Amino acid sequence: MRFTYFRSRNSVIALILLIFSINPYTELKEFSLEPLFMATHYLLFISGFLLMERRTLPGYLVSLSIALVGLWHVPLLYALAASSPAYRAMNDLSLFSAGILGGGATSRLSTAVKLFLFILWMSADSVLSVILIVGWPPYSDEVYPFSPFSINQELSTGLVMFGIMTVIFIIVILKFLRSIFKI
Repeated sequence: MRFTYFRSRNSVIALILLIFSINPYTELKEFSLEPLFMATHYLLFISGFLLMERRTLPGYLVSLSIALVGLWHVPLLYALAASSPAYRAMNDLSLFSAGILGGGATSRLSTAVKLFLFILWMSADSVLSVILIVGWPPYSDEVYPFSPFSINQELSTGLVMFGIMTVIFIIVILKFLRSIFKI
């Protein structure tokens, strides 16, 4: 029996993203750098998604994936994950699991539903990044004193989100065009 699971490009990319996200240096820096904390949210989800992209899970699990991601962006839970190692571990595991569920479940969904979910994701992330850019206090230490993030970090965090979303958008559109035109 040959072990070929980690020979696919997506699996290698997923492992690289995981290594970047979960290592002692990154974990320590996340307690003080909100843009890095937010970037690892994306990396954990994407790594789980890539690991399961070509596998099949029931389509309804995409709802659980969305719920897990949304949960950690509620301001109180966001601040707890930013400040507590125990909550950070739950945050990281949940986001990686959400990626696994989303990656496995999307194979069962129609193209229209996938497009709708992608638009929903981009819209939700746009709203959150604008909230961070304008410096809405609930994502900072102004509302939750235990949060390690000052309101001054929110602009750069929102801009990092926009940058990551732009890269994701371009990749998804290119994959979509390649599938349509069989390039």
